[in-house]
This record gives sequence, structure tokens and C-alpha cells, in this order.
Amino acid sequence: MNSVASALGLVTLAAYYCHASSLDGVLDLSELRSRALPNAPNGYTPERLDCPSNRPTIRSAADLSAEETSWLDTRRNNTLEPLRDLLQRIGIPDFDGPQYISDHENNQSALPNIAIAASGGGYRALLNGAGAIAAFDSREENSTTAGHLGGLLQSSTYLGGLSGGGWLVGSLFINNFTTISALLNDPSKTVWRLDQSIFEGPDRGSIQLLDTADYFRTINNQVNDKGDAGFNRSVTDYWGRALSFQLINATDGGPAYTWSSIALADNFAQGNAPFPVLVADGRAPGETLISGNTTVYEFNPYEFGTWDPTTFGFAPLQFIGSNFSNGLLAQSEQCVRGFDNAGYVMGTSSSLFNQFLLNVNNTSIPDFAKSFVADVLEAFGQSNNDIADYSPNPFYGFRNSTNRNAQSGRLTLVDGGEDLQNIPLHPLIQPNRHVDVVFAVDSSADTNTIWPNGTALVATYERNLNASGIGNGTSFPSIPDTNSFVNLGLNTRPTFFGCNSSNTTSITPLIVYLPNSPYVFHSNISTFTPSYSMETRNGMVQNGYEVATMGNGTVDSQWPVCVGCAILSRSLERTNTRVPEACTQCFQRYCWDGRTNSTNPAPYDPPFKGQEIGANISAETSPAPYLHLHCGLGEAPYYDESSNILRFVDIVKEKLHTANLKEGPSSHHIQDLETAVSTTAHIEGTDDELIVGAKLGYAYFKPSSGKLEYVKKVWDERDGPGKAESLYRMRCNDGAVDAAGRYWVGTMNDPKVQEPTNEGVLFRLDPDLSLHRMMENVTIPNGMGWSRDNKKMFLTDTPTKNIFVFDFDLASGAITNRQVFFHHPDEEEGGPDGFAMDSQGNLWTAICGGWKVLKVSPEGKVVGEIVLPTRMISCPAFAGQDLFITAAEEEEPGKYPDSVEYGGSLFRLNVGVGGMPLHRFGRV
Repeated sequence: MNSVASALGLVTLAAYYCHASSLDGVLDLSELRSRALPNAPNGYTPERLDCPSNRPTIRSAADLSAEETSWLDTRRNNTLEPLRDLLQRIGIPDFDGPQYISDHENNQSALPNIAIAASGGGYRALLNGAGAIAAFDSREENSTTAGHLGGLLQSSTYLGGLSGGGWLVGSLFINNFTTISALLNDPSKTVWRLDQSIFEGPDRGSIQLLDTADYFRTINNQVNDKGDAGFNRSVTDYWGRALSFQLINATDGGPAYTWSSIALADNFAQGNAPFPVLVADGRAPGETLISGNTTVYEFNPYEFGTWDPTTFGFAPLQFIGSNFSNGLLAQSEQCVRGFDNAGYVMGTSSSLFNQFLLNVNNTSIPDFAKSFVADVLEAFGQSNNDIADYSPNPFYGFRNSTNRNAQSGRLTLVDGGEDLQNIPLHPLIQPNRHVDVVFAVDSSADTNTIWPNGTALVATYERNLNASGIGNGTSFPSIPDTNSFVNLGLNTRPTFFGCNSSNTTSITPLIVYLPNSPYVFHSNISTFTPSYSMETRNGMVQNGYEVATMGNGTVDSQWPVCVGCAILSRSLERTNTRVPEACTQCFQRYCWDGRTNSTNPAPYDPPFKGQEIGANISAETSPAPYLHLHCGLGEAPYYDESSNILRFVDIVKEKLHTANLKEGPSSHHIQDLETAVSTTAHIEGTDDELIVGAKLGYAYFKPSSGKLEYVKKVWDERDGPGKAESLYRMRCNDGAVDAAGRYWVGTMNDPKVQEPTNEGVLFRLDPDLSLHRMMENVTIPNGMGWSRDNKKMFLTDTPTKNIFVFDFDLASGAITNRQVFFHHPDEEEGGPDGFAMDSQGNLWTAICGGWKVLKVSPEGKVVGEIVLPTRMISCPAFAGQDLFITAAEEEEPGKYPDSVEYGGSLFRLNVGVGGMPLHRFGRV
């Protein structure tokens, strides 16, 4: 499974530990440069100019455009050599693929016509789709070796994108049809820097040179200039501009780059790249979409329009924004240029992501930026949150009898996946395009665990059966229901649909379904996750590569042959060529056989098909500490992303330690607490006050002044006044805040006073400050956390060597059904202490007295370990993909002298995965 890492220039965990830098792919990274064709006349602002002598008009969708038809002649010829080479490397047994191409090269209609479609799904779809594109691209290093599929991209005629998949397609083409490796390894650090949230803007020091305030100011000014020029604005203007900063390698996000400028680029004009198509849905503000009644629009380098029988027309893309009426532009009207801004088109196809803006208060961006977003949303209103405004409507007065928007001056579009057709198949199944096979990359989040289940295919299939005739002559193969997809495992591996073309009334493309699945990385990250670490980004791409190649042929060595058979299937029918036996076997293996199983499936949680990235982690040479300290009991590390500050406490010496991770160890600061604080958390709505678990219970603490004020002394509720002995022989220990804002803290006997007994109690403090005893008879309650779906809670009890798991009800906060989730073997040193949950559901637990941190899978199995140079390891915490680990001083220095030097230090290791989000106490 390591070949994709070298192909894309990704760094494996082994390399992280050796501080290796990324490898360059075969493409010279200097090729990722600003395109020569930012052709909008006035930046982001559309401009009214004199029209050409051949004035633009709206055309019927009865045929392909003259431009696309002419381009196809060039492109189809240019696919012959890559296809010949691909089939040569694939080597279908008893079939001479290259000779077959040569035999029919003078008859384009006889040869395979290939398309690739990348689904929606936010950054998850961008990255998973990127892995597939890299796998299909012969320019990528190692992509043309055995088991790989490099050259499929060069052999393809069409490349469709929607939402996150549209970002992928757009970023490739607007950046000179570059490679994925070049985008990942961009030396200017300008594009695909997904560690920099779209809410915060690009990092200063790149060609962008903007801080967050300038970033928002620039976007606002650009959008306002469009409005001042007399054009309607929508939230998608802001969203599209923000996307451009991440996806386009140009200053200020390339405001003058248009989608129509793709047609002017040499690589496209000369037929050296596929035909890019993005998809959006027509919808009036506030209207509810269903698959059967939605007009689906497409953007291609030449045109904007729809094949649907409603509008059934296309406008010349470079002139949208012009005031067309009845399909014509009056002599008194000027031609508008620059409306089709590339970022705006990408944002239109993904306008659902305006919901990012609705969640802005849950991010760490500055208050002025939150106010800016709030003002934007208020200005456009809730019902308009997800629209993109394409007014004046280019189809005004066009096809009045069927066009739903013919009498409206406005045309508003939304995310192309809102009708559930989350794979952009619509433009690729149009009969005029004669596509034979579509490689459909599905990164949808259909299941509760954020994996696809075929919903997108079902939606397209049902649309073609719709009695209204909205399918308009398109043909699509039969698709089973989504329950059958899961029950039959059709969403865990590639599946071919439409293998027998005689089952449809007209020829339909063969659909090669490539669902997102965990090969080497848990790529099921939420659609609305606004930022990704570089390691997560790279892991997602690598997993997508493995999905497309089935682990580079390691899961099925015949997969490349079967891909070749899928490519040739329709062509073999047209030329009456015998189907090779190897292809017959492939079709038996991968074609859906018509079976269904519509019973409700079990919860879907697929296992890894390959070796998980970072599954076995072992620091064979112990790392030097990040901070060489001698804490009595270092505990409770907590990373505050908004300030980039890591804090942790020394319970024994009553100190609070902080360090700014950007400034490094030199920023380390120690603050006296004057009491034993063992756990800390943020409070909703404030950044200058914490809530902590202190000696006597819950307290508010202001780091700026050092003031600590008890809000709930936990023993008062049980023992009443006068029980001073109870107050002083107990103290708080570990704690965590759940997703509902409740602060859970475990208490124990204070070792300074007496040996721990089973007097410990697990408390829960609710936002209304009501206190609840959740569990008693605990000795040393330590690490606690929750599963990704918030249905399970985990709690460590160190002396028993157990990590318990409970059924957890998020609404009520109740815990029931305690079970042992993980037991550290009795014969091994130490016991589990504090832990941290990663974004993939693994639990990283310190083994106090055991010299290490263990990585425990969601199934409770040890899948990795980090060995450290001191014994008393206390607690880990994630800061990005870095795992910070606290420790206590060595309790038995005479017995363990090697543990003394680094006892009480703070360690840092990059583990290639990020942590679960941390929650704030929801004080009412």
C-alpha cells in the first residue's frame, strides 16, 4: 500500500518520525503557476461592453454546441495513444487491446468514450476525488506501474464535478490542468492549505499576504463592487470568493478568473484535457427540491444551460449576465463579461455550503469576522441562504410553454446535490454525448457513519423513470434500493451497473461505481468540517487513490483488467467483437446481478481493507521532550485552537503551564494556582475565563488575574456543612465536557492525605449548575470521553486497569449498561490513565507506570503504541495531528533510574490524525 505515498509525494508516519520532507511527484512543481488567462475585464465585477458583431443568442439543446462538437474531434484523437498505452499495461489476457484501438482508430464512434464523475461532499469529496484523479493520471509518479491505473484520465473525454467534486475539477482546470501532487505540494503554500480554515483565510507569507481582517475586507469589497455595478448579489458570492483563496493559485483568489476562460487555455483548446462540466439545480428561494421536478443545469467551458425538457436551452457562458429576452440580446443591450467568475461557478455547484456560514459562531474566528458573516446572512435572509443569483435570467421568455422561469427576471440556482443526485451523472448520460462508461466516484455521506450507500445512483435512476418525462430521452441502468447497497456490500467495493445493455430501451453508459471506503484511512469526515490538517488531507487523498485502484491491485490483482473490460464493454458490442473470457469473469465478479435485500441493514461501520495509515506506531528511539520539566504530576493537557495555546496542570505543585505552539517552547509560562487543579475546560461565550476541577469541586478561574472562585463544592451536596474532613481528604481528578455542554469530573482521595480508596465519585455539572452524582465506588476516575456518534461514553478506572464504556444518552446525560471496553493486561506494568479520542474513533490512552501511550481501536484492540523515555505517563491531548503527552515525576527513582531524567516532562509526536472536537461548558 506504499506506492501511492511515493506517487503523490505524501509522507508516511515513519517519515514523520524521521522529520522527512515531502517528495516531489514527477511534475515540476514550478508548473503550478498563475494561468495566463484571467480574462474578466474588471476583476470580480461584471462589466458591460460592446457586443461582438455576431451577437450572442440562446440556443436549443437539441444538439451539442458547435464548439463542443469541434473540440471533440481533437480530443477523441488525443485519447487514442493514452488508451492504447493503458490497455497495453493492463494486459487483458488473450486480447490485444492496443491492436484493437489501432484497428478502429479511424472510426471514433467505434472506440470507447470515457467519463469520470466526482461527487459532492465538501472537502471530503474534494480529497477522496483527488485520490481517484491522481490514480487515473499518468503524470503522477508510479501511476503507470503494475496494479495502477495511470492514463485513464488522459483517455477520458469528460470530467464532471458537483459541490466538493466541483471544487476538485475547478481547481485542476483553473490551475492549468495541473496534477494532484502539484496541488498538494505547492511550494508557494497557496492552494489546498486546508489547515487554514476558510473562515480565517490564507496564511500570511504566501502570495496572498492577507491577515484575517484583510481577507474578509477584500471579499466584502469585491462583492460590494458587483452590487454597485447593478448586479444582484447572494451569499454564494461570498462563499465563492472564499473558496477561490483555497483553490486558485493567484493573488486575492484570482477575482478575474472565469469558467469560460478554460476554453482559451492551450491545454484544453488543443484537446489535451477532458471536458469539464459542473452541475447545479434550479430553485426559487425557499422552494423544496425533489429529484423528479428539478431542472438540472450545467456549466461547461462554452455554455451554461440544461438538457431538461423544461428550459432545454444553453446560453454562451462568457456572456451570461447580459439581458437576454426571448433567446436574443436586443440591439440596445450591451454584452456583459466576467459574470462567470470561476469561484462563483464552483460556489454555485456547492451553495449548500453556505451552511458553513450559518455555523460560524462555533468556530474560532475573530468576533469582527463573526459579525461580518452575521450581517451578510441577515441581509439576504434565511430563505436565500443557499441560492446563487444568475439574474438577469438568460432564459427569460425562452420556451414559454415549458420553462418554469420563463416569466421571471431572476434565475436562482443551488447545490447540485440538493435533489439527491450527488454524483454529476446528468450531463454524462445525455444521448448526444455518447458516453460509454462513467467512473462514478461517490464520496457522499449517506449513512450515519458518513459513508455512501448508493443514494445518488438511486436518485438518478428514479429521475429517469419519472412519468413527467423530465429524463428527456436519457437512459440509466437499473439500480437497487439503498438498503440493498449496504446489505449486499455494494457500497464497500466497486460495482458495475448496466452490464447488459439489452436490458434498457436505449444504450446507457456502463456505470463503474467507486464508493468511498476505508482502505488505509478513515475518510468519513463530516461534510461541514471547515479545516483539515496536512496529514489528514494527505491521508484522505491516499485513501481515495487506494479506493480507485483497490489498493493498487492488492485487494484484487485482476482489478486493472476489469477496469479495462469496463472501458471496452460498449465498444466491443458496437464492433461485434468477442468478449474476452477474462472480461466475462470480471463482469461476473463486479456486475450487480439484480439481487436485492431491502431489510433494514445493521449499523454500517466498514473495516479497513488495507494497512491503516499510522496503525502501528512505535517510537523506537525515544523522542526528546517538547518541554523538559519536572512536574510533580503533569496532567490535563488541553489545546485551545483559537489562541494556539496548549495548557496543562501540575496537580501536585499547584501550577498551570501554558505554551504558544506557534512560538514554541520559548513561550512556556508557569502560573501559580495555590490549590490543586486537575482539569480545565472553556466556557461557552468567553475566552478569558475557564471552569476547572479544583481541590474542593468546580470553580471559575481567570488566568489573567489568577482569581479562582468556587461555583460548586461537590461534597456540600452530599455531606452537608461541618464535614470538613470530607472536604480535605478528597480532590477532583480528570474531567471532560460532553457535546451538550455538561462538565463531567471524577473525584478521588487526595494522595497527599491518604491512600486512594473506593470513595471516588463521578460528578456531572449541568449548564444550569445543577450537580449530579453519576457513579460511585470509583477509586481513581481518570480519562473520559465520548464516541463520534455520542452514543457511548468511556471512563477509566486506573487501579482496575479498566476503561469502561457506557450507553450514553446525549439528551438527558444518562449513562447505563457499564461494560469493560479495554483491560490492560494484569501481567504488564502500569494501568490506563488519561486518554484522548481521535477523529477516527480511536482512543489514545496513557499507561501510567508503563512507559507508553496505547492506541486502542473502536473495537477495543491495541493497534499501536508510543514508547516514551519515562515511566509515569499521565495523559495525551491532540493539537492538530500532534499528540502532546504529559507525565509525572518518577515515584520509584531507585528502582527505575532511567525514568528519572524526563519524569514530569511534556512530549510531542506527530501521529498523522487529529482529535475529536473539544466542547465548552454551556453555562446558562
